Amino acid sequence: MARVSFTAALAVAAVSLAACSDAPVAPTEAPLTARAAATQGADDPVVPGDVIVALRDGADVETVRRAHGLARGPQGYADRFTVLRTTPGNERAMAARLARDPAVAYAEPNYIRELHTIDSRLWAFYNPGGLNMSFYNDPNGNTGPIPASYGSVADADIDNIEGLAAGGAPVVVGSLDSGVDFAHPEFTGRLIKGKDWWSNDADPQDTPDVGHGTHTVGTIAGSTVGVAGVAGAASNVSVFVQRICGLQPGATQATCTTSGIVNGIYAAADYPGMVAMNLSLGGRTESTGEKNAILYATNKGVLVIASAGNSGSGKVGCPACDPNAISVAATNWKDELAAYSQYGSGLDISAPGGYCYSNTTEEGCIFSAVPAGYTGGRTYTGPLAGGVYGFMNGTSMAAPQVTGAAAIVASKTGLRGAALRSRLLSTADDKGTAGYDTKFGNGRLNPYRAVTGATLPSPQ
Repeated sequence: MARVSFTAALAVAAVSLAACSDAPVAPTEAPLTARAAATQGADDPVVPGDVIVALRDGADVETVRRAHGLARGPQGYADRFTVLRTTPGNERAMAARLARDPAVAYAEPNYIRELHTIDSRLWAFYNPGGLNMSFYNDPNGNTGPIPASYGSVADADIDNIEGLAAGGAPVVVGSLDSGVDFAHPEFTGRLIKGKDWWSNDADPQDTPDVGHGTHTVGTIAGSTVGVAGVAGAASNVSVFVQRICGLQPGATQATCTTSGIVNGIYAAADYPGMVAMNLSLGGRTESTGEKNAILYATNKGVLVIASAGNSGSGKVGCPACDPNAISVAATNWKDELAAYSQYGSGLDISAPGGYCYSNTTEEGCIFSAVPAGYTGGRTYTGPLAGGVYGFMNGTSMAAPQVTGAAAIVASKTGLRGAALRSRLLSTADDKGTAGYDTKFGNGRLNPYRAVTGATLPSPQ
């Protein structure tokens, strides 16, 4: 647990923060939600007309383009691929046709991925157990605590204490998300601007109508609300920020594309000092481009940490499904698998992702930074003057817990690549069935044990 006055006070005083609109609804712990059952195995939607094409050595993109009657779109990072354009609706058929061309290494549609957050609504660093959520100002007149079955259990948090990773070496982690609010005081002097692949410019700024990237980076390395900050290593952790997700005109749900994900993975892997990157996003369909990029990063000793998905299904989403990625499921403040979290074969680890237990309360969710002017939910000021904060939950909030832990372990121990991965997975708290299981993977993240090799004394 993190013995941090702000986070502890926030957890203990959580009942004063809830804004309520209806009576609480018990979470459904069914292994497969109705929505997941309806979509299980279905392909992701695609960018209309886009086909991602990688060529074999010596092949010429113009020759391939003309042979298939296609238009030329943008070139990928370091010419790893080219986007060619066909008639909208013909993407899958054209990709299959191109894949049969001897000049083509692979071809696939430009899949659309979703950010893995649920509603915007802190216990993740400090949970003494026995906390119980309440709701207030309900229009139907309901007030007071929700049922005792919602009470927290001791040590549902990740074990992290002040100063745990102080004095470590500088490290860099990557954020592949909706960008970051570069003016937020949680990150002063520690953000590195990469490319905005979404808008194709050099300013990966998060927007107030999304806020997802600011929240995940806050969890990774915020000075006061993030894993590295709580551990005292925030000053040693820099974040290389790339924007690969955003809102299409008229849309209410931010999305990402395979082309942006692939570009971002390669660019992050090539950045000096990079130890890990965070991808709080995903979909159902495996992508060859993403798999190749993850392998490239892995071979360079850079961890790719990805959220498992939020459909509640027994199948890990992609790109977390790739065996070279670290796939992360979400736990709630009872140290159970969150009902929305995907799980299944290939799951590697779990971490707190929050659970709001209906829209009556935010107290079960993850508290982190959001952009100034954030419109996605209720905001709070503090702990840093000028900072804006909010609650979110999802496997998007779990993955950055692991990325932040990777940063502090790498900073303090010098471990990289496979050795860093092994340390994170082998030191997790075993949950569920003894040993590895498909609901918690190797267990729930424990940064204290990952850094020190020891266990915090009881009570935790």
